Amino acid sequence: MKIHFRRKKHRDNVKYAKRLTALLKHPMFWFLTVTGNAMIILGSVLLYVLESSSGEMPIQFIDCLLWSTSIITTIGYVSFLPQTFMGKVTVIALMLVGTFFLWTYMAFLVSALVSPALSSLEKEMLEVEKEISDLKNDDHKTKT
Repeated sequence: MKIHFRRKKHRDNVKYAKRLTALLKHPMFWFLTVTGNAMIILGSVLLYVLESSSGEMPIQFIDCLLWSTSIITTIGYVSFLPQTFMGKVTVIALMLVGTFFLWTYMAFLVSALVSPALSSLEKEMLEVEKEISDLKNDDHKTKT
């Protein structure tokens, strides 16, 4: 009966710096990053234009930027409530698009960071299955 001891596992070879470098080189990462930031800026500008013209409450652009960022990132910090109909529609759109965007962004980040480890585990499992099969064959040969 032959027993093999592995000294180094595949998952020990996976480096986090390499994963992050690959992530930063991926075009989808940059597309999602630029798109998310564009949504924040566009939402901020729309809120500022729509709400500053209402005249009910003095508002600064930085307030709109803060609010748009909190809505897109689903934190939901409320520093003011929109007073105009179109301001409210803009906020609803930011909430819906922001939620979808955040899910997509997080799924991409997690898959980029976790998939190398999953591939490594799959290789390791294949090796273990092969070793078990070899042990069964060796055991079967010794019995016959």
